[in-house]
This record gives sequence, structure tokens and C-alpha cells, in this order.
Amino acid sequence: MNHSVRKAGWVALMAGALLVGGGACGGDDSPSSDGGMQADAGTPPDAGTKLPAEEGRALAVSNGGLVVVGSTEANLATTGVDLLVRRYTASGEVDTSFGTQGSVVLDFEGPAKGPISGQREQDDRADTVAVLADGSLLVAGFARGGSASDSRDFAVVKLKANGQLDTSFNKTGRSRLHFGEDNAVDFVGTLRSILPLADGRFYVGGFLTKSDGLDEDFAVIRYNADGSLDTTFKSAGSPSGSWIGGAYTDAEAVQGMVLQGSSVVLGGGDHFAAVRITSSGSQDLTFGTSGLAKSEGGQAHALVARPNGGILLAGERQDVQVGGTKHGVLKLVAYTADGKPDVTFGPAGVRELTAPAGVLDVVDVSGLRIQADGKILVYADVYAKPVLFRLQANGDLDTSFGVDGMVRWPETQLAVPLFIRSTTGPKLALLGNQAFVTDANIYASGFFPDENARLLLKSTGL
Repeated sequence: MNHSVRKAGWVALMAGALLVGGGACGGDDSPSSDGGMQADAGTPPDAGTKLPAEEGRALAVSNGGLVVVGSTEANLATTGVDLLVRRYTASGEVDTSFGTQGSVVLDFEGPAKGPISGQREQDDRADTVAVLADGSLLVAGFARGGSASDSRDFAVVKLKANGQLDTSFNKTGRSRLHFGEDNAVDFVGTLRSILPLADGRFYVGGFLTKSDGLDEDFAVIRYNADGSLDTTFKSAGSPSGSWIGGAYTDAEAVQGMVLQGSSVVLGGGDHFAAVRITSSGSQDLTFGTSGLAKSEGGQAHALVARPNGGILLAGERQDVQVGGTKHGVLKLVAYTADGKPDVTFGPAGVRELTAPAGVLDVVDVSGLRIQADGKILVYADVYAKPVLFRLQANGDLDTSFGVDGMVRWPETQLAVPLFIRSTTGPKLALLGNQAFVTDANIYASGFFPDENARLLLKSTGL
């Protein structure tokens, strides 16, 4: 069943005890990829074999293996780009007990309601995944709304632990949320974060914008466990079941969500914005300044909770003058639990890394984790060269980690986890506080995180 809502107006890093909770990366929003994930991770394809282009967008640990979600062009001529879910074993091989020979491919079948054009069906993509306590999976992203436009609807799928659609969820195992009038292609949206609740309900967050793309707004939806919209979650000016933050003029996108009691804090996008939404669906205007926390300059792509009850956002700020030259720099912003700048972390709660020279020219940040000892791990793309930073709790580089607080490896231009590809070049594994580099194409179980681990990820967005 499709909900219709009216509204006015992988380079991947394996990480023991690391997290970007199965969420989506920042950066590219193109609906397809020419990346090319191997169908069988352990065996190189025969010469001349052309596999469908696939792109991994998010990761999660499930049943001792690794679930990768994203998109595939396997059925490009007939259904367009389809949503893809695949599970790998701990040794990096395709888990054939999952779905159909290891994969689930889903097509959302064109516009939400009624024909829009005679062209082929439209593109679908998964941008985030969460594993529930019973092993089932929630997968979310977008379903494209019309071939003559870039319109996109919110898409959510629930799979059983074995990869089969859970038909107790919205009767079909999938839900599509369309904004605007029936058949209209006025809105673009995608979901980048999932936050399950203890009672079975869950939040999904992302952004929504008019198809002209001039302004992206925070969007958070609350679903009941059965896949129906939770209409007790409501806010003036937003459809029931949702909170759409249309009061700001910058590009805001939910890159992470954190529970604070019964409220949810969400943040990401321009100026490291964050807001707090009550369980009833209204914006908490006591948070930050008049309901909004922000730090001028740059864009945040990840959010985590801090041990003191506050939140930390990581991203980058471009065109920072260092030695008379403009650079992109890693920027972290710490807020208190109430959305005020945490001045114990840095002036105005901000740390921008401008030294040593090796930290400069950060172009994209997509991974963030606070370790049990309080140290901060940040994953960034530095002109196509993956870099992992480790910082002290106060934001200083931890110079005992790697070289000057950084672990680097060569340019890859791959959009899928290296350890499940038959390819040469180093692979980085993180276990606890130690980093290892291996040239093995298939990771042994000793390199794979345990069930309680999460994975730090990066999609290059080819």
C-alpha cells in the first residue's frame, strides 16, 4: 500500500567497536552508479564477464555476517535501477541462505500512483539499514517518482532475517511515502537514517525538497511496527506522522538521530544544524537558539551521542585560509544536551583541524564514532584517498594512532567494501584500538567484527 501525503507550498572500513550505525553516507545523491560490486566476492569473474553495475551505500552486521544495501542495474532495461540488499558471510563470501542466492532486489514499480510517462520504470535505492533485535532488517532510501523528473518518494522495506519480505509490515513488506498531489512530481526526498524504538515503532530521517532543489529540509517520519504511519506524531504544517522542518533556508538533511528520553535529536547538513523533536511531533523550542542549534560554515554528514548527554557532529568546511591558501578542513561541532555550544570541546564548541599539513584538503566526511575510552574516530575522503582520524576526547589529534593521528591508504575509487572484492591493494581493518593493513582479498574471521560491532563506511558515489 502506498501512503500519499500532501504538503503545501563504500570504501568500507571494518571496525570492532566502531559505529556509523548502518546509516547512509553523505555526499552523492545520484540514483545510480557505475561502480560494480562483484557477484561472488571470493572468485574473480571470467575474462570478458560484465557484471551489472552496483553500488553499496550502507552496512550493518547481521547474524555474524555483513549486510550491504544500495542499488543494482541488473534489470536496467526493464525496471531501471533497483534497490539491493545483499548479505556476506564472515569470510567475505556471498551468503546464499539469504534472499535469493544471497541477494534481495526490489523494484518499486514507477510512480507512486498512476502513469506519468511512457518511459521505463524508475530508479530505487537503499541508503540506510538497521538490524532489529530479532534479526529482521529495516532498509530505507528512495523510490523515484517520475522519469521526466528527479522526483523521489520515501521508501522503507522490512525483511525477515532470512531475506524474505516481512508481510506483517504494511501487508507487503514495503512502504512508499509520496509527497504532494497524486501523480505530481514536485518533491525530492530520501531517507538516510533509521532509529528503532523499544516498542517496535521506529523513526526514519532524511531530507525533503521541492524538485527545483533550491532548499533541502529536515524530514523525520515515525512508523508503527506494522508499517503504518504513526499519526499520533504530528506537527502543525506537516502531514500526520511527520515533522518537516521548512523554517530554515539552508540545506538540512538528517544524517543521524539520537534519543533523549522520549524526544529525538536529529542533525546534519549546512551549518551543522540540529533540532530536537518531542514524542508528540512538535519542535522543542528550548533546544539551541529558538529551537535550532547551528555552527556557521561547513556541512555535517554524521552525528553521534556523547557520553555526557550531548551530541557531536562531524563534517567539513571548505575554503579555509591556511598559510594563504584555501583548503578543506575537518570540522567537529559539540553541543550540550540542550543544543548549546559545548565550550569545553573548543571555542563555540568547534574544532577545525588545520595542522599538521597532512590533515588538510578534506572533501567529504561520512564516518563518526566515539570509543568507550572517549576517543573520537572520524572517516573522511581526502581527494579520493581514504583517511581515518583518531582524536582525543577534547578534539586534539591522537598522535599515538597511525602517523600524526591518521591512518591512510591509497586511492581506490571503489564504491563497495574492499574485503568483498577481488582486487589488489591494501585493506584496513580496525579491531578495538588497533589498526591493521592486509593484502588478503578475503578477510579471515579474525579480522571480522563481532556481533556487537558496527561498521564505519564510505561510499565514493561513483
